Amino acid sequence: MRVLHNLSASLLILVCLSACTTQEPPAAPSADAIAAAKAQMEAKAEQHYAMYEQMIQADNAELALPLGDELIRMYPDSAAAARVRPEIEKLREKANTEGEARRMARLWTYQTSPMAGGTQSTATVYSNDDPSVAGDKVRLVFRRHTEWGQSVFLYGSEPGFTCAKNCRITMSFDGGKPMTMEGSIPPTGEPAIFIEEDKKFIAQVEKSKKVDIEVHDKGKSTRTLHFDVGGFDAKKFLPLPKK
Repeated sequence: MRVLHNLSASLLILVCLSACTTQEPPAAPSADAIAAAKAQMEAKAEQHYAMYEQMIQADNAELALPLGDELIRMYPDSAAAARVRPEIEKLREKANTEGEARRMARLWTYQTSPMAGGTQSTATVYSNDDPSVAGDKVRLVFRRHTEWGQSVFLYGSEPGFTCAKNCRITMSFDGGKPMTMEGSIPPTGEPAIFIEEDKKFIAQVEKSKKVDIEVHDKGKSTRTLHFDVGGFDAKKFLPLPKK
């Protein structure tokens, strides 16, 4: 009986295997089905392209770029992707430039407020040094005061900076040839150093992206401060009437 039982089970397995191996493969999709799927894909790609084109028309490369990249990735064979692909790298360069400009613009702070019996307008940016390597960050300040006029200075932390009697501050703009401008230490003792040629310095900043300034902290060696100044907006550094 056990032999008959095992034989029946074996035959059943063979029948099942035979049935499985003789099943017909699924039918290939029809031409109509393929055309319908392609049309649906093209429609979705065009919807995506419409959002991309909207950002292009708004001249916003930073938002257009991810939409273009996504369109090419999701619908690589679409007509919309074919339109975007030739211009995507140029758009990427523009987006990077815009992003860098926005980053540097955010580094600046502008204020207009009462100060020492008058009104002052300031534009301020911090050095971008790593404090653990280069010491404390330093502020570069443009100031206009109704009584004191215009000035440019670096403001650090105690004990401040040293400067010779005939002080010259060495600096370079956008990695160019080093130049010097007249400087001075405030007699009131603040941890600051003035760049006396304020008009010349601001004019250089307005056409530069970066400025490196050498300073000598009291009790320490000379170091170079790096400032990203390309985002300076002269319109936000408000002029003030003299008192």
